Amino acid sequence: MAAEEDVTMADVDCSTQWLVERARQSLKENNPYEAKAWLITAKTLYPKDFGLQYEAYTIERNAERVQESANLFYIMFEQFPDSNILWKEVASFTDALESEVTDQHGKFLTDMFSSLPQHAQREILLKAAGRCKDCIEKCRMMLLLMRRFPDVIPKNGVALTEMLIDAENSEYPDAPVNPYRKLLVCDVLPHLLASDNMAVDTSSANGSQDDEDCAPGISLPQVYKWLELSIHFYVSCATAHNFLSENSDAQHGIIDTSIVAEVLDGKGPWVALHELFYLTAQKCGWAEICRIHDRLDPKKYRSSNDHWASISELHYKLKRMSKHSLEEGTEEEMIEKTGVMFAAIILFLQTVWEYCRVVNRLDLVSASSGLVFPLVLIEDSVNENHQSSASSNSAGGGSNSPAPKKKKRKLASGRPGSPGKDDSKNKQPANIIIDKNCGSVSQNLSDDFIVSVEAWHLLNTHTDYKNDFTRLLDEWEVDQWNWMGTFEVDRLIYKGKYKKAVEFLQEQKRSLEKDASANQESLIRGAIQLSCSYFHLDDHKKACEEALYALNFFSSRASPGDNMALKRSSSIHQGKLDKSANELSILGSSHSGRCLRLIQCSETEVLSLTVGLLLSSLKQRLATGGRNDTLLGHLIVLLQFGWPREEGTFYELLDKIRDQGGLKYRVFFNYVNNIDILEEFAHLYSDDTFNLDLVPHSTTGSSRAVTRGVNKGAKEDFRAALERQVARSDDSFEPLLRAFFQNERESLILS
Repeated sequence: MAAEEDVTMADVDCSTQWLVERARQSLKENNPYEAKAWLITAKTLYPKDFGLQYEAYTIERNAERVQESANLFYIMFEQFPDSNILWKEVASFTDALESEVTDQHGKFLTDMFSSLPQHAQREILLKAAGRCKDCIEKCRMMLLLMRRFPDVIPKNGVALTEMLIDAENSEYPDAPVNPYRKLLVCDVLPHLLASDNMAVDTSSANGSQDDEDCAPGISLPQVYKWLELSIHFYVSCATAHNFLSENSDAQHGIIDTSIVAEVLDGKGPWVALHELFYLTAQKCGWAEICRIHDRLDPKKYRSSNDHWASISELHYKLKRMSKHSLEEGTEEEMIEKTGVMFAAIILFLQTVWEYCRVVNRLDLVSASSGLVFPLVLIEDSVNENHQSSASSNSAGGGSNSPAPKKKKRKLASGRPGSPGKDDSKNKQPANIIIDKNCGSVSQNLSDDFIVSVEAWHLLNTHTDYKNDFTRLLDEWEVDQWNWMGTFEVDRLIYKGKYKKAVEFLQEQKRSLEKDASANQESLIRGAIQLSCSYFHLDDHKKACEEALYALNFFSSRASPGDNMALKRSSSIHQGKLDKSANELSILGSSHSGRCLRLIQCSETEVLSLTVGLLLSSLKQRLATGGRNDTLLGHLIVLLQFGWPREEGTFYELLDKIRDQGGLKYRVFFNYVNNIDILEEFAHLYSDDTFNLDLVPHSTTGSSRAVTRGVNKGAKEDFRAALERQVARSDDSFEPLLRAFFQNERESLILS
């Protein structure tokens, strides 16, 4: 109050100072009526004195008498429109008018302003906007004016949007999340699009506008531009939130964290975007989009599958109409198709983000107790007989399991048909399995992915959508969205386009290897998918190289929480869009088409994948080549993983060894500790008709073959090595397997 008195007294002439002092003294003595009398006398004597007028206004304002304060303020505004003190009062009014939560004083200010004549309110707000030097403040004043006086929207609405867009282009050319875009998308556009005073000029489609009361129309391209800016803003907010804690310099300079937090704490980006999209649909006359509005509303908690079904159904409906429509109806249908395109784009971006967010584990925070492994999509036919991480038994502890009946079967020569060449198979619908080891992953994840793939295909291939969709991806620099790369390669794998997947992954690998800040998980995931892609292109050598490359990352670090107790994982089956959960709940041979799996990028899963890939590759090589003892030995080592799953294959190999009269594999006892396999070789050893060269050089200093009546020392070496390995049969097989991959890497690749 003291500061206010100082300012006021500076504007009061000395001749009136005595009257003002008497009025203030009366107020201190709790005699407001006497104070008013003094000021009435002073105003009568000096009607042009601002200090006296303001003092009288202050008394009424402090007493919170609404109408009296409004009258006195209006008189001052007419007589002293350039007073800085007066404009400070205007600022307090506008702050109260903009506030969603007001206290008692704020309510008084709001009521007082509302008591002013309508033309006075309009004039005050217009002049307040004109006095603002800051663009944000000026836009806030204009928005406040339009909210209180909708009739000014046609004249000022579009100019306001252009002012914000120009300011953004000048100050934030590369940052979609900025104060200007936020004001435009979150405040201005919802108000303009919801206003009956703002019309969209669709005269070219619907005929001329004859209604004189209708505002001059804005163009459809302008509204489309607003929607594009809004989509980019909300998608950036939704995706930026998960990167804010990573202290990335690239993100830090262009993301306004306070705006992101405000959007997320409100309705959420996807709900807010849908509401704006619906307002746009109403304004543009997208009747069909409005008809299915409820089916697209994210607040209704329908699945992305249902949303896509609605959009796809509408797309084909319009497509059929186009074939039978008259020429004059074509343009109107194109406007409707634009609505379908934007609906598909929004759903595409949302489902891609929901999928990539989970797969990249951006939905989790790394715990101090362990690593958070990203997920990776692979084609399961790499390992049709190895459906998950090892087996239901620990891989080295199969000795307690009852041995199944030994029987012969034809040694697998590989998958029926060559996936790299069987285009018809790659075009078949793909079923997706989510491993239980992936954690608490929603069963809707595969639906999100499949919807995003279908939406991408529609937007990228249909002539009515492709050009605009490609333009938007380019304008938004989607290729710079790191998380989007996950979708791109997974989409190629889902579609069976392995050559393109290899090209994409090779380029990604080169980029990651040059980037010192790149995390190992990205390299591991890329190597896994490269390995599977090469395998499906029948390039088994490169497939094995990439699988072993992925394993190298685990040899240099511990894997907390990944204790290598490999158990057969159960899976949540996610199927094609037209299948229900019940129909797809059971895995089995009834599933037609290809089978894809989503697994963790953990050592357990990489080991399982590598073993399966090597088994399939070596079996094919063994079936098509001549005698190869090294290959046979490698296969026997690998068969221990997940024993007794591959027990039948082992007995086929045993028959092959008998047929060829023996086996030369001097690292046998370095890597074999499975009791069942050791027992079979002990039995084979007892038959002197077979030559077994299995003992390493380090035991005897020279190689010794076990033959009839020859070299009793070799028998002793064999027996000692056998007993040593039998004693270790209860130990885990995984350390031996890791050593096997490390020591025999070159031999495996050559095989």
